Amino acid sequence: MDFLFVIALTVFIVSFLTMVFEFYDKAIVAMGGALLMIIFRVLDFEEAIHSIDFETIVLLMGMMILVDLASDSGVFSWLNVKITKVTRGRPWMIYGLFAVLTMVFSAFLDNVTTMLIIIPIIVSLTKGMGLNSRFFVISLILFSNIGGALTLIGDPPNIIIGSAAKLTFNDFIINLSVPIFAVAVVLGSLLAALNWCSLRPICGNLRKLFVTHLLIEKIEQKFVQIKLEKSFVTSVLSILCLTLLGFVFQSVLNFPVSVIAVTGAIALLVITTKHSSVHESFAKIEWPTLFFFIGLFIMVHGLEKVGLLDMISHGIIGFTDDYLTLLLMILWLSGIVSMLLDNIPFVTVMIPVIFQIQATLPGTVDPTMLWWALSLGACLGGCGTPIGASANVVSLGLAKKAGVKIGFLEYMKYGLPLTIVALSICSVYFWIVI
Repeated sequence: MDFLFVIALTVFIVSFLTMVFEFYDKAIVAMGGALLMIIFRVLDFEEAIHSIDFETIVLLMGMMILVDLASDSGVFSWLNVKITKVTRGRPWMIYGLFAVLTMVFSAFLDNVTTMLIIIPIIVSLTKGMGLNSRFFVISLILFSNIGGALTLIGDPPNIIIGSAAKLTFNDFIINLSVPIFAVAVVLGSLLAALNWCSLRPICGNLRKLFVTHLLIEKIEQKFVQIKLEKSFVTSVLSILCLTLLGFVFQSVLNFPVSVIAVTGAIALLVITTKHSSVHESFAKIEWPTLFFFIGLFIMVHGLEKVGLLDMISHGIIGFTDDYLTLLLMILWLSGIVSMLLDNIPFVTVMIPVIFQIQATLPGTVDPTMLWWALSLGACLGGCGTPIGASANVVSLGLAKKAGVKIGFLEYMKYGLPLTIVALSICSVYFWIVI
């Protein structure tokens, strides 16, 4: 076996296991692995730089600035509280409206940011009403992952896939809306049916109605303490809407999504100078996450250069010559891996493998279906366990801090079977469209 092959494989496996077991911060591990690829001459410095997908890095950076400024405006917390008041403490309406809100926020904002805003409010409300807070927290985690799978900017795996495969914002919505909405409806209905005792109307209980009214007023005071400045909120919402419109009309504008995102971020920084500091906004960029991606891109390119990814793609192609079986294999493999491990390294490794597989396909099939199988598996698979996605970990941590402890097995009682249902729905979708 070639020396460089062994070195590249060893560096990646050790780095991957170190990230999985969190011995060190994953950004340090990824950059260290990238450095070893250069030191051992698997790649030279120029090759390492060229292997970085700067479109992904710039897109992430632009969205981080946009989301940070939008969160600072207080508009999302205000909207959450307004929806809380609209429900008037009706459990079934709390469940339905917050599920929709979580999906929408997660589709267009960072999942973690979405849950940082929503979880404290939903826990305060349901815990105060004597409802099953665990059910609501787990449900919103699932809807966050489902919503994030819908768009190019909703989840990091989609950002990586879209950048590598040159897929547009509209491509994701057009091709994934049917399976995603089907999954949302089926899982939402199953969750409601299994926990109807937590969702029953309370209109006949005057005491509960009175307590709920007081509780909603308390939540309004607690989570909307800042006075919304009309000019700041208007600027934030206007730029966010224009940025999303830019994503939708990307093919007409003929700009990469990264350029559109950064344009929105810079425009918002300029317009909101009186309300925000450029230095503070730049300091809040998740630089460790960006360096994690940079290191990961370099390590994966090292694996590609030594031929390991060719071996994987040939193994997958040799396993079956049936296109539907191939799609289902990618869907379920990515789903299972994402339940247990960080889906970002897996997706990054699989991208060049998918390109290799596409090159062998006959002209009678749609090669982009491979990307949708990878995306659905990676994003929805994260629902399966408490560690399947960053939003899961953050949400459970926030709930625990608020006095609602959800154990690993308790989460999996819902998460695992419903993830299997979600992947099964996607399998049926592929069976129908192929």
